[in-house]
Amino acid sequence: MDKHPLKHGLHLIRFNSRAIHRAYGASASRTLHLAGISGVCSILLGLGKIVSGVLSLSVFVCINGLYTLGMVLARYCALAGAIRTQDPHQQYVYYRRSGKILIAASLLYISYSAWSFFHPKWVSYHMYVALAIATFTFTEIGMNLYGMIANRKNRTPLLHAIKTINLAASLVSLVLTQSAILSFAGGESHDPSVNALMGLFSGTCAVLLGIYMLWRIGRLERRESSETGGDAP
Repeated sequence: MDKHPLKHGLHLIRFNSRAIHRAYGASASRTLHLAGISGVCSILLGLGKIVSGVLSLSVFVCINGLYTLGMVLARYCALAGAIRTQDPHQQYVYYRRSGKILIAASLLYISYSAWSFFHPKWVSYHMYVALAIATFTFTEIGMNLYGMIANRKNRTPLLHAIKTINLAASLVSLVLTQSAILSFAGGESHDPSVNALMGLFSGTCAVLLGIYMLWRIGRLERRESSETGGDAP
């Protein structure tokens, strides 16, 4: 008989936690556990943004919420690689996958920002909705920055992937924070295309981070291949 879904989920969490403790040192283990917990929080934050966007009739806020969920997928892809395998070459596959997800989500975000620039639409947020959006985004930025600081000295590829994804997510979260603050403080006096420009800039930076991830993992693979070839008789 199948286990109850909740019990099965708790069993899976305990199993993965033990696997992390066995395979990694204390510092890396804390980082990976933090990535798993922050992923759950980010899912809630992303859903909160989407709900806020629906309440304010703002496609822009909903798109930002979907981007947050995309970054959760990229993080969990890297986390899955860290848990499932210790083979560097297999971990590189997960690293590359995370980078591709980051690039794809960021390109979609850039596309929407470009459309918004040529079709600017002023959106007014109710005070409480604006405060909720700002709360969600500042919380997300704080979580991402904490993850970056916690990983700053760790150069393990998949932990580096999580750190880079955190940076990209923080950059894009700034766009929504700016939108909420301008709507709340500036009223109808601010130009809505400013948010689109900020989105283009942040999205482009996020794409470049994803490209850097692919370049970095390619360089590591070439280096290992060269070293292996050099050791051969």
